[in-house]
Amino acid sequence: MESLLIVVLAKSYKPGGRCIAGRRVTYKTATDVEVGEWIRPVANDNTGKGALTEGMYTYDDGSLVRVLDIVKIPVISSYPIYGQPENYVIDENKKWEKIGSLNASSIPPLSENVASIWNDPQAPSNKVTPDYDKQGLITQSLYLIKPNDLLITLSNEYIDFKGSYKKKIAASFKYLGVEYANIPVTCPSTKRVLTNQYPAEGQASVTIPLRKGDNYVLCISLSPRFGGDDHHYKLVATVFDYDGYLQREYAA
Repeated sequence: MESLLIVVLAKSYKPGGRCIAGRRVTYKTATDVEVGEWIRPVANDNTGKGALTEGMYTYDDGSLVRVLDIVKIPVISSYPIYGQPENYVIDENKKWEKIGSLNASSIPPLSENVASIWNDPQAPSNKVTPDYDKQGLITQSLYLIKPNDLLITLSNEYIDFKGSYKKKIAASFKYLGVEYANIPVTCPSTKRVLTNQYPAEGQASVTIPLRKGDNYVLCISLSPRFGGDDHHYKLVATVFDYDGYLQREYAA
């Protein structure tokens, strides 16, 4: 295997670097592409879930991969892991190549119609148990969805084991009548646009709507098994608004 061509739909924060993901693509023009299955490139660290560091997604001209880029990524092999069947190990000796980019207006039509976002009756709406995974119910770990009643909660809580305050951002929304709550937001653009709206240290959390109502598409991702309970955590990896403002002005 030599390379995969994808449109980048997530470049989210992840411990140790970034989680980049997208969908395989046949590129025609900036408003005309055919998309296929999801792909998540990962570092070649023998775990199948390695975070990507900046040097791995830097183009030859020194610029960095951005959300909506059409990118040719050199890969070694498929490396599915629990809860993330789309993972591919990259060839770290070769540069990624930008082929083009997708217009933000193309995102809403790419949203998927799915029955549920990993609704596990044994877990709260922001998690999935290992048992759910073992039953073969995680056939993909990334979705593009159109939510309703999207709200963002900003907090600035004291973390005992760190001995310091930490700013957190989480989303709640409805999808097909089901309520999802306390979903961590790892989208850099959303974090940057809201950077001055967090409460002061120790103050109560603040819940706000985003300015464009229901005119958003979310890239929802599922983490690998994590923590002492080995649960998978649901994440909002990217927030797209219909006119592309967030990704155009606040991408990082």
